[in-house]
Amino acid sequence: MELPDELARAIVSHSSDGLVVLDADGTLRYASPAADAMLGYEPGGTAGRNAFDLVHPDDQVGALEGFESTMGSSDSRRLPLLLRLARGDGGWQQTEIIATNHVDDERVRGLLLNIRDVERSMRTEEALRQSEAHHRLIVELAREGIWTVDAAGQTTFANRAMAQMLDTTVSEMLEHGILDFLDEEIRAAAVEGLDDFFKAGVTRENDVELTTRTGRKVWTRMNVSPITDHVGIHLGAVALVTDITERRALELRLEADARQDALTGVANRTALFEALGAKLATGHRVAALYIDLDGFKNVNDVFGHAVGDEVLRTVAARLSGVIRTGDVVARVGGDEFVVISDSFQHPAEAVALGCRIRDVLARRVSLHSTHVDVGASVGIAFVMSDSDADTLLSDADQALYCAKRAGRGRVELSKATATASWAAWSSSRIERTSA
Repeated sequence: MELPDELARAIVSHSSDGLVVLDADGTLRYASPAADAMLGYEPGGTAGRNAFDLVHPDDQVGALEGFESTMGSSDSRRLPLLLRLARGDGGWQQTEIIATNHVDDERVRGLLLNIRDVERSMRTEEALRQSEAHHRLIVELAREGIWTVDAAGQTTFANRAMAQMLDTTVSEMLEHGILDFLDEEIRAAAVEGLDDFFKAGVTRENDVELTTRTGRKVWTRMNVSPITDHVGIHLGAVALVTDITERRALELRLEADARQDALTGVANRTALFEALGAKLATGHRVAALYIDLDGFKNVNDVFGHAVGDEVLRTVAARLSGVIRTGDVVARVGGDEFVVISDSFQHPAEAVALGCRIRDVLARRVSLHSTHVDVGASVGIAFVMSDSDADTLLSDADQALYCAKRAGRGRVELSKATATASWAAWSSSRIERTSA
């Protein structure tokens, strides 16, 4: 059914696309109002002009090839061609043109051009391309690792920083999943954690230790967010990964320093009370051996504090060498040390250790050409789990005072330990064993 002339004219007049008819020599025989308006001309302003005079010089060859191809084809293939056309203000308009051959149609007798303004869409596309390129550049140059995985944990994307962090390449990472970079003992927990993460569907931050392709251990801080489709189905996750290996080592070192005597390397008072609390919580009887060096003041006065510090370091090393596994050595004062143990089965064992400590500390300390002699006195006390650390140390300190007053170089058991307290504990052990 053919359109009435009035309807056809109305459609052409109101169409947002421009319609142009070219004669066989390229002359503009007709341009619709939309075509003239698109290029900024008054209605009929382009009629009679050669179409190629309106084409940008850089697009002339393409326009001519398209014209000749369409003129030489009878099947009127609709192949779009991007051309810049001259506007009435002297500028250039980016257009998309589809030409069809209607030379044999008596009503047209020429090429019918459908012209569409694509200036804005091309600017948008170019902006998108530039934006994508910009973001790709940011991702690739980022110092932070970027790692995406699917719902099974298989790598779907990794930037260069992520691959370098794991001593590998991006292409190799794409052949592996996140579980391949975890130690075997934590893989099962990681699988369960991944399932819980997807169920929760929230961003999480965790410190995770990874094993690189060369076997190196790397501590990372992962900020992980789920990836879902439009209906909420979990497709995977994206992780922003920071290498915190050095930071974690520093934190551990600072944490250790906070519980370590700076001069001797043994536990300090803070670590001592932490160890006491842990041992008392076991319900076992805990012993404290309070040790004070005899004649140490004379070392500082005669040889100086530098030599005195070396002597204290030697004392700490010797104490660490004679204690049992699980016992704790702490420095609690200038020349005062404490040994904590919960492994004694009889007070005689504690006394025997006190004697070994006294004897090993009585050995001469040789420092280059300097030879230093010091001794030690030891006070020993015990408490049960219902007692507190302060009571234990106070009793051991009192026993030490008695040892010093009795002539130094002695090992003394606190009165409470030597009498009722230990006897009651021994009796309770006999009753439990008999039962």
